[in-house]
Amino acid sequence: MPNAAHLGTDPPLDTVRSFPTPEHIAFRHRTAGPLVRASAWLLDVLVRSLALVAIFVPIALLGMDFGVGLWLIAWFLADWLFGALAEWRWKGLTPGKRLCHIRVVAIDGQPPSLAACLLRNVLRFADALPTPATGLAAMVLSGDFQRLGDLAAGTLVVYDERPQPARVAQELEPAAARLAPLLPRGEVALLSGETARAIHSFVAERRRFHPERRREMAERLGEALRVRWDLPPTTDPDALLCAVHALLFGTAVDEAAALTGGVAARALAYLEQRQPAWRTLETWLTRVDATPPHGKPAELSALYRAACADLALADAYHLPTATQGYLHHLVARSHARFYRPAPLAWARWRDRVLVEVPGRLYADPSLRVALLAFYGTFALCAALSTWHPELAVRALGQDGIDSLREMYAHGFDRKPDEGVLMGGFYIHHNIGIALSCFASGIFAGIGSLVWLTFNGIALGCSFGAMIAADTETRGHFFTFVLAHSPFELTGITLAGAAGFRLGVGLVETRGLLWRDSLRLAAGESVPTLGTAAVLVACAAPIEAFVSPADLPIWFKAGVGLGCALLLALWLGVLGRRGARILQERAA
Repeated sequence: MPNAAHLGTDPPLDTVRSFPTPEHIAFRHRTAGPLVRASAWLLDVLVRSLALVAIFVPIALLGMDFGVGLWLIAWFLADWLFGALAEWRWKGLTPGKRLCHIRVVAIDGQPPSLAACLLRNVLRFADALPTPATGLAAMVLSGDFQRLGDLAAGTLVVYDERPQPARVAQELEPAAARLAPLLPRGEVALLSGETARAIHSFVAERRRFHPERRREMAERLGEALRVRWDLPPTTDPDALLCAVHALLFGTAVDEAAALTGGVAARALAYLEQRQPAWRTLETWLTRVDATPPHGKPAELSALYRAACADLALADAYHLPTATQGYLHHLVARSHARFYRPAPLAWARWRDRVLVEVPGRLYADPSLRVALLAFYGTFALCAALSTWHPELAVRALGQDGIDSLREMYAHGFDRKPDEGVLMGGFYIHHNIGIALSCFASGIFAGIGSLVWLTFNGIALGCSFGAMIAADTETRGHFFTFVLAHSPFELTGITLAGAAGFRLGVGLVETRGLLWRDSLRLAAGESVPTLGTAAVLVACAAPIEAFVSPADLPIWFKAGVGLGCALLLALWLGVLGRRGARILQERAA
């Protein structure tokens, strides 16, 4: 018999992924390809751009410097965090994804966690290194259309399809009604599930086509069935498939004949009776909050498990694609609600901040490598540039050195509005550098080391050039950098350490598959990246308001020393204690 799959409307098998559940069934999602994802991304860019334009006018009314500073902060949030927060808050959706009917899910079918959303959005920077073709190549080669961020975060982008269940009763045309009693009902009942599903798909869509086109589409499978059952050569293939459908799935015209078609018809009829329960479950799922209506969680749990049983029945008897698709979608949404992770309690957050994160950082060799790459290069270049000023000229150029010395030739006396402007610039620029330093590390850690080394050379030569400047310029420079440098420079170093940890997961797999190793390393790098972002964000207001202020040098030195002591306490004292506690827990 010819392959009936050609007449079906099922999506290609290589884009469908199954997600098992504790109820011993699996729901399916169809992965989204590059074209629809690019469309969703462009729509999100358009939404962000329109939002930034819309808020610029009222913000500008607050004063040019003050307003631009706030707008730069809004730009940073929209550029780096909008997608992540939207996907986390809206269960994998952004405005663009909603319009394109796609969403992000974890590889277990659950909504993505906040850490996964942050990872996949931050690593969008790496998808464009060295060209945007990198991300496209990763999507093509991954087999699941996963770009680099998806591979590290353990996420997939799937179609957010919401089909409606198929109905049993259909009007049977006269030609098919006359033909149905002539068919061998026993052989009809033995048709394969794939053939039955293809026939249903054809009958469900046939009215959309001209009769001649309809006959042409039905001829391949209909002719094979006509020959197999020794029907007259004049048999209309379109009417034949409609008659077979009537016996398989039942009609209101000939209930007795329908029942002889086998259990598939009775299964579909039973599922049609179950539709009110499905609608009750779907009504609850559309609620904004997760509180069960009328305080009946046991009843809702029973509805979910009954829907799982209905899906198993539909799969077992190869029932119509629309019914299966609807149940897959319903079970997937229910599974995400019933099995989503519980929020972290305050005690768990405290343990994570004071024990887990500093302990893992203290024991992580990647931090030592990053410290050496940045601070080692920084100290070496600063010393060499002090002794041999021509090295700073080679690294920065004479124009760069002259501009740097001119900037610090006179003291600073910024107004509050100017401080907001520069604070917005520092947040946008410096945190962007830190996140870029992290994202580039996915390339076996090399990208992060390059960023750290490059910044170490540039800053070291700048320090060396300023040490060699006149006394007044040198004093202004060091007065400015004393307060904010510990947080800012350490934050960038930690971002590089997180990126290096991420990239090492591709090389040192620890006996795991490379995808699992990358995903594990990405999870381990998230606390380090979060710490880096907090440090650089805290450094921005210090650099904007304290560093340029007309304050005594002892005060600025005290702020810088306080920041350094906090880092030593958190990374050193708490880190050593946390590493010991984590080691004891592992034992």
